[in-house]
Amino acid sequence: MILRKSDNPTRKGILKYIGSAIVIFFILMVITVPPTDETTNDNVSLNEDPEVKEENKLESETEIENEEESEDRDLSDILEFTGSMTATASEGKITVNIDTNALDGAIFEVSVIDGNLNIKSDFLEVKDGKIVHDFEIPSDWGPSYFAYNAMFRFNLDEHPQPQHIKDVYGEFGENLTGELTSENHLNGKNAVIEGGTVAYPSETVVKEQIDKEFNKAIDEMIAVSGGVVLDIIPKSEDDWGIVYVFVSDAWYYSPEHEKERFAEQVGAAVEQVVKGAGKTDGSVMVYFKDSYGKELASPKILGGYKIKN
Repeated sequence: MILRKSDNPTRKGILKYIGSAIVIFFILMVITVPPTDETTNDNVSLNEDPEVKEENKLESETEIENEEESEDRDLSDILEFTGSMTATASEGKITVNIDTNALDGAIFEVSVIDGNLNIKSDFLEVKDGKIVHDFEIPSDWGPSYFAYNAMFRFNLDEHPQPQHIKDVYGEFGENLTGELTSENHLNGKNAVIEGGTVAYPSETVVKEQIDKEFNKAIDEMIAVSGGVVLDIIPKSEDDWGIVYVFVSDAWYYSPEHEKERFAEQVGAAVEQVVKGAGKTDGSVMVYFKDSYGKELASPKILGGYKIKN
Protein backbone atom coordinates (compact mmCIF):
# COMPACT_ATOMS: atom_id res chain seq x y z
CA MET A 1 0.00 0.00 0.00
CA ILE A 2 1.41 3.36 -0.93
CA LEU A 3 0.90 6.19 1.58
CA ARG A 4 0.42 9.65 0.33
CA LYS A 5 1.98 12.45 2.19
CA SER A 6 -1.39 13.97 2.96
CA ASP A 7 -2.63 10.70 4.54
CA ASN A 8 0.09 10.69 7.23
CA PRO A 9 -0.25 13.94 9.20
CA THR A 10 2.69 14.85 11.33
CA ARG A 11 2.56 15.50 15.10
CA LYS A 12 3.10 19.12 14.39
CA GLY A 13 0.03 19.18 12.16
CA ILE A 14 -2.20 17.49 14.75
CA LEU A 15 -1.19 19.98 17.42
CA LYS A 16 -1.93 22.70 14.99
CA TYR A 17 -5.55 21.52 14.66
CA ILE A 18 -5.96 20.94 18.40
CA GLY A 19 -4.50 24.32 19.21
CA SER A 20 -6.96 26.01 16.87
CA ALA A 21 -9.90 24.22 18.55
CA ILE A 22 -8.81 25.32 22.04
CA VAL A 23 -8.50 28.95 20.92
CA ILE A 24 -11.99 28.87 19.40
CA PHE A 25 -13.41 27.24 22.61
CA PHE A 26 -12.04 30.00 24.84
CA ILE A 27 -13.28 32.69 22.51
CA LEU A 28 -16.81 31.25 22.73
CA MET A 29 -16.58 31.06 26.55
CA VAL A 30 -15.68 34.72 26.75
CA ILE A 31 -18.60 35.65 24.49
CA THR A 32 -21.33 33.52 26.18
CA VAL A 33 -20.56 33.69 29.95
CA PRO A 34 -22.15 36.79 31.66
CA PRO A 35 -19.84 39.18 33.47
CA THR A 36 -20.83 37.92 36.98
CA ASP A 37 -17.70 39.10 38.68
CA GLU A 38 -18.28 42.71 37.75
CA THR A 39 -21.98 42.68 38.79
CA THR A 40 -21.22 40.96 42.08
CA ASN A 41 -18.51 43.43 42.85
CA ASP A 42 -20.89 46.32 42.20
CA ASN A 43 -23.53 44.81 44.53
CA VAL A 44 -21.03 44.15 47.26
CA SER A 45 -19.74 47.65 46.93
CA LEU A 46 -23.28 49.07 47.14
CA ASN A 47 -24.30 46.96 50.15
CA GLU A 48 -21.18 47.90 52.00
CA ASP A 49 -21.99 51.61 51.61
CA PRO A 50 -22.58 52.84 55.25
CA GLU A 51 -25.29 55.30 54.22
CA VAL A 52 -27.22 52.62 52.33
CA LYS A 53 -26.87 50.22 55.26
CA GLU A 54 -28.24 52.81 57.69
CA GLU A 55 -31.08 53.61 55.32
CA ASN A 56 -32.06 49.94 55.05
CA LYS A 57 -31.85 49.55 58.82
CA LEU A 58 -34.19 52.52 59.42
CA GLU A 59 -36.67 51.21 56.87
CA SER A 60 -36.65 47.79 58.55
CA GLU A 61 -37.13 49.30 62.02
CA THR A 62 -40.00 51.47 60.75
CA GLU A 63 -41.76 48.44 59.26
CA ILE A 64 -41.45 46.56 62.57
CA GLU A 65 -42.79 49.57 64.53
CA ASN A 66 -45.74 49.91 62.15
CA GLU A 67 -46.54 46.21 62.52
CA GLU A 68 -46.38 46.50 66.34
CA GLU A 69 -48.61 49.60 66.33
CA SER A 70 -51.10 47.81 64.09
CA GLU A 71 -51.18 44.81 66.43
CA ASP A 72 -51.66 47.08 69.49
CA ARG A 73 -54.45 48.98 67.72
CA ASP A 74 -56.22 45.77 66.71
CA LEU A 75 -56.05 44.41 70.28
CA SER A 76 -57.35 47.70 71.67
CA ASP A 77 -60.29 47.57 69.26
CA ILE A 78 -61.13 44.05 70.42
CA LEU A 79 -60.89 44.82 74.14
CA GLU A 80 -63.12 47.92 73.86
CA PHE A 81 -66.38 46.00 73.85
CA THR A 82 -69.17 47.15 71.54
CA GLY A 83 -72.52 45.60 70.80
CA SER A 84 -76.09 46.29 69.73
CA MET A 85 -79.26 44.26 69.89
CA THR A 86 -82.70 44.18 68.29
CA ALA A 87 -85.68 41.85 68.56
CA THR A 88 -88.72 40.96 66.48
CA ALA A 89 -91.82 39.04 67.51
CA SER A 90 -94.34 36.77 65.85
CA GLU A 91 -96.84 34.21 67.07
CA GLY A 92 -95.05 31.77 69.35
CA LYS A 93 -91.55 33.26 69.28
CA ILE A 94 -89.27 36.24 69.79
CA THR A 95 -86.14 36.47 67.62
CA VAL A 96 -83.11 38.37 68.91
CA ASN A 97 -80.30 39.72 66.70
CA ILE A 98 -76.96 40.76 68.19
CA ASP A 99 -74.00 42.47 66.51
CA THR A 100 -70.75 42.69 68.47
CA ASN A 101 -66.99 43.00 68.16
CA ALA A 102 -66.50 40.16 70.67
CA LEU A 103 -64.34 37.32 69.36
CA ASP A 104 -65.98 34.26 67.87
CA GLY A 105 -66.72 31.66 70.53
CA ALA A 106 -67.52 34.25 73.23
CA ILE A 107 -70.55 33.14 75.25
CA PHE A 108 -73.41 35.58 75.86
CA GLU A 109 -76.28 35.11 78.30
CA VAL A 110 -79.30 36.34 76.33
CA SER A 111 -82.70 36.89 77.98
CA VAL A 112 -86.23 38.06 77.28
CA ILE A 113 -88.66 38.93 80.12
CA ASP A 114 -92.30 40.06 80.17
CA GLY A 115 -94.22 42.38 82.51
CA ASN A 116 -95.14 39.48 84.80
CA LEU A 117 -91.45 38.57 85.26
CA ASN A 118 -91.72 35.48 83.06
CA ILE A 119 -88.24 34.95 81.64
CA LYS A 120 -86.55 32.97 78.89
CA SER A 121 -82.75 32.76 78.88
CA ASP A 122 -80.05 30.92 76.88
CA PHE A 123 -76.25 30.87 76.69
CA LEU A 124 -75.24 31.48 73.08
CA GLU A 125 -71.93 31.69 71.16
CA VAL A 126 -70.81 34.56 68.94
CA LYS A 127 -70.13 33.55 65.34
CA ASP A 128 -68.82 36.00 62.74
CA GLY A 129 -69.65 38.84 65.15
CA LYS A 130 -73.32 37.86 65.40
CA ILE A 131 -75.90 35.96 67.43
CA VAL A 132 -79.34 35.17 66.01
CA HIS A 133 -81.68 33.13 68.20
CA ASP A 134 -85.38 32.26 68.50
CA PHE A 135 -87.02 32.11 71.93
CA GLU A 136 -90.14 29.95 72.03
CA ILE A 137 -92.86 31.74 74.03
CA PRO A 138 -95.41 29.60 75.93
CA SER A 139 -99.02 30.13 74.86
CA ASP A 140 -100.17 30.95 78.41
CA TRP A 141 -97.83 33.92 78.74
CA GLY A 142 -100.19 36.06 76.69
CA PRO A 143 -99.63 39.42 74.93
CA SER A 144 -97.08 41.68 76.58
CA TYR A 145 -94.11 43.96 76.08
CA PHE A 146 -90.92 41.93 76.49
CA ALA A 147 -87.63 43.49 77.57
CA TYR A 148 -84.49 41.88 76.14
CA ASN A 149 -80.76 42.10 76.88
CA ALA A 150 -77.46 40.24 76.56
CA MET A 151 -74.54 39.81 78.97
CA PHE A 152 -70.93 38.92 78.20
CA ARG A 153 -70.11 37.36 81.59
CA PHE A 154 -66.95 36.13 83.29
CA ASN A 155 -68.39 35.39 86.76
CA LEU A 156 -70.44 32.23 86.18
CA ASP A 157 -68.75 28.97 87.14
CA GLU A 158 -71.43 26.87 85.44
CA HIS A 159 -71.01 28.75 82.14
CA PRO A 160 -67.29 29.67 81.82
CA GLN A 161 -65.87 31.44 78.81
CA PRO A 162 -63.65 29.30 76.48
CA GLN A 163 -59.92 29.46 77.18
CA HIS A 164 -59.11 31.39 73.99
CA ILE A 165 -61.56 34.08 75.13
CA LYS A 166 -59.98 34.27 78.60
CA ASP A 167 -56.53 34.50 76.98
CA VAL A 168 -57.58 37.78 75.35
CA TYR A 169 -60.08 39.37 77.78
CA GLY A 170 -58.60 38.04 81.02
CA GLU A 171 -59.57 35.21 83.35
CA PHE A 172 -62.38 37.32 84.85
CA GLY A 173 -62.78 39.86 82.04
CA GLU A 174 -60.34 42.31 83.64
CA ASN A 175 -59.00 43.41 80.24
CA LEU A 176 -62.41 44.53 78.97
CA THR A 177 -62.92 48.25 78.31
CA GLY A 178 -65.73 50.41 76.97
CA GLU A 179 -68.95 52.08 78.09
CA LEU A 180 -70.89 48.81 78.18
CA THR A 181 -68.62 47.19 80.77
CA SER A 182 -69.01 47.08 84.55
CA GLU A 183 -67.10 45.42 87.39
CA ASN A 184 -68.10 41.97 88.62
CA HIS A 185 -67.59 40.44 92.08
CA LEU A 186 -64.35 38.73 90.98
CA ASN A 187 -62.51 42.05 90.44
CA GLY A 188 -62.98 41.55 86.72
CA LYS A 189 -65.56 42.91 84.32
CA ASN A 190 -68.71 41.90 82.48
CA ALA A 191 -70.33 43.65 79.53
CA VAL A 192 -74.06 44.26 79.06
CA ILE A 193 -76.06 45.10 75.95
CA GLU A 194 -79.40 46.71 76.89
CA GLY A 195 -81.68 45.93 74.01
CA GLY A 196 -85.08 47.51 74.66
CA THR A 197 -88.63 46.18 74.43
CA VAL A 198 -90.64 44.35 71.80
CA ALA A 199 -94.41 43.85 71.61
CA TYR A 200 -95.36 40.18 71.59
CA PRO A 201 -96.95 38.86 69.43
CA SER A 202 -97.56 42.28 67.80
CA GLU A 203 -98.02 45.95 68.67
CA THR A 204 -101.71 45.85 67.80
CA VAL A 205 -102.48 42.82 69.97
CA VAL A 206 -100.52 44.21 72.93
CA LYS A 207 -102.28 47.59 72.78
CA GLU A 208 -105.66 45.89 72.67
CA GLN A 209 -104.70 43.82 75.72
CA ILE A 210 -103.40 46.87 77.61
CA ASP A 211 -106.57 48.84 76.88
CA LYS A 212 -108.63 45.91 78.09
CA GLU A 213 -106.67 45.62 81.32
CA PHE A 214 -106.62 49.41 81.80
CA ASN A 215 -110.37 49.71 81.47
CA LYS A 216 -110.74 46.80 83.87
CA ALA A 217 -108.48 48.54 86.42
CA ILE A 218 -110.47 51.78 86.17
CA ASP A 219 -113.73 49.89 86.66
CA GLU A 220 -112.30 48.11 89.71
CA MET A 221 -111.20 51.42 91.25
CA ILE A 222 -114.72 52.77 90.86
CA ALA A 223 -116.24 49.57 92.27
CA VAL A 224 -114.05 49.38 95.41
CA SER A 225 -114.80 53.01 96.32
CA GLY A 226 -118.25 51.93 97.55
CA GLY A 227 -120.09 54.43 95.42
CA VAL A 228 -117.92 57.45 96.28
CA VAL A 229 -116.16 57.50 92.91
CA LEU A 230 -118.67 57.92 90.09
CA ASP A 231 -116.34 58.04 87.09
CA ILE A 232 -112.71 58.47 86.02
CA ILE A 233 -112.12 60.11 82.63
CA PRO A 234 -109.30 61.95 80.85
CA LYS A 235 -109.51 65.60 79.89
CA SER A 236 -108.49 64.56 76.38
CA GLU A 237 -109.40 61.20 74.88
CA ASP A 238 -105.92 60.84 73.36
CA ASP A 239 -103.93 61.86 76.48
CA TRP A 240 -104.44 60.94 80.09
CA GLY A 241 -102.01 63.60 81.30
CA ILE A 242 -104.92 65.33 83.05
CA VAL A 243 -107.55 63.10 84.67
CA TYR A 244 -110.88 64.00 86.30
CA VAL A 245 -112.26 61.89 89.14
CA PHE A 246 -115.94 62.54 89.73
CA VAL A 247 -117.20 61.83 93.27
CA SER A 248 -120.64 61.63 94.89
CA ASP A 249 -122.11 63.98 97.47
CA ALA A 250 -120.59 61.77 100.17
CA TRP A 251 -117.56 63.99 99.72
CA TYR A 252 -119.35 66.87 101.41
CA TYR A 253 -120.10 64.85 104.53
CA SER A 254 -116.48 63.87 105.17
CA PRO A 255 -114.05 65.72 107.48
CA GLU A 256 -111.29 67.81 105.91
CA HIS A 257 -108.46 65.39 106.74
CA GLU A 258 -110.38 62.44 105.23
CA LYS A 259 -110.96 64.38 102.03
CA GLU A 260 -107.24 65.07 101.71
CA ARG A 261 -106.26 61.46 102.45
CA PHE A 262 -108.89 60.17 99.99
CA ALA A 263 -107.61 62.50 97.26
CA GLU A 264 -103.98 61.46 97.82
CA GLN A 265 -104.74 57.71 97.79
CA VAL A 266 -107.06 57.75 94.80
CA GLY A 267 -104.89 60.25 92.92
CA ALA A 268 -101.75 58.08 93.39
CA ALA A 269 -103.64 54.94 92.27
CA VAL A 270 -104.95 56.65 89.14
CA GLU A 271 -101.48 58.00 88.30
CA GLN A 272 -99.93 54.54 88.64
CA VAL A 273 -102.54 52.85 86.44
CA VAL A 274 -102.35 55.54 83.76
CA LYS A 275 -98.54 55.46 83.58
CA GLY A 276 -98.44 51.67 83.69
CA ALA A 277 -100.73 51.50 80.67
CA GLY A 278 -98.62 53.99 78.75
CA LYS A 279 -101.52 56.38 78.37
CA THR A 280 -99.27 59.43 78.66
CA ASP A 281 -95.61 60.27 78.09
CA GLY A 282 -95.36 62.80 80.91
CA SER A 283 -96.73 63.45 84.38
CA VAL A 284 -100.32 62.70 85.45
CA MET A 285 -102.37 65.43 87.15
CA VAL A 286 -105.55 64.20 88.90
CA TYR A 287 -108.41 66.61 89.75
CA PHE A 288 -111.51 65.81 91.81
CA LYS A 289 -114.96 67.15 90.89
CA ASP A 290 -118.51 66.62 92.05
CA SER A 291 -121.31 65.31 89.85
CA TYR A 292 -122.03 68.86 88.66
CA GLY A 293 -118.45 69.54 87.57
CA LYS A 294 -117.43 71.71 90.52
CA GLU A 295 -113.75 71.32 91.39
CA LEU A 296 -113.22 69.87 94.86
CA ALA A 297 -109.50 69.14 95.05
CA SER A 298 -106.45 69.91 92.89
CA PRO A 299 -102.81 68.71 93.04
CA LYS A 300 -100.19 70.93 94.67
CA ILE A 301 -96.88 71.64 92.92
CA LEU A 302 -94.83 70.03 95.72
CA GLY A 303 -97.21 67.12 96.30
CA GLY A 304 -100.45 66.56 98.14
CA TYR A 305 -103.85 68.11 97.39
CA LYS A 306 -105.47 71.43 98.00
CA ILE A 307 -109.04 70.89 99.24
CA LYS A 308 -111.61 73.44 98.11
CA ASN A 309 -114.83 74.30 99.91
